[in-house]
Amino acid sequence: MMDAVQFIPHKKPMVFVDHLIEANENFAIAELLIQPDLMFCDVHGLPTWSSIELMAQTISAYAGHKGQMLGLPPKIGFLLGTRKMQLPVPYFALGESVRIKAEQSYLHEGLGQFNCEIEYREHRICAMLSVFEPAEIKENIRNLA
Repeated sequence: MMDAVQFIPHKKPMVFVDHLIEANENFAIAELLIQPDLMFCDVHGLPTWSSIELMAQTISAYAGHKGQMLGLPPKIGFLLGTRKMQLPVPYFALGESVRIKAEQSYLHEGLGQFNCEIEYREHRICAMLSVFEPAEIKENIRNLA
């Protein structure tokens, strides 16, 4: 288990993955403990509409892990969209953990698609995310992360 922050270009409070549990050439599995200090949390927990960000940051950790193996720092990427996401519950409860898996299905010249799944209790939240990681990025955009 590795601290996920070392693989993503985000800083608190915009961090939604705690640990990178497993990563290889095809997929990554991350984990998040739902805590009250997370951005967007309220008395009910973390709204499940944030699932897209949990999935996107797991993809970012996947890319960062691959880059680290080549001696590269984490890079900024962009979430282009998602398809087929259904949210069976409104919140992830405080004190519970979610496990997020992102599996690469397509990658070419920075454009990628990932099949993602969040395991929460007996539920599975699934979606396909489209992402883009440009080869170069201007410094003023880099400072937004």
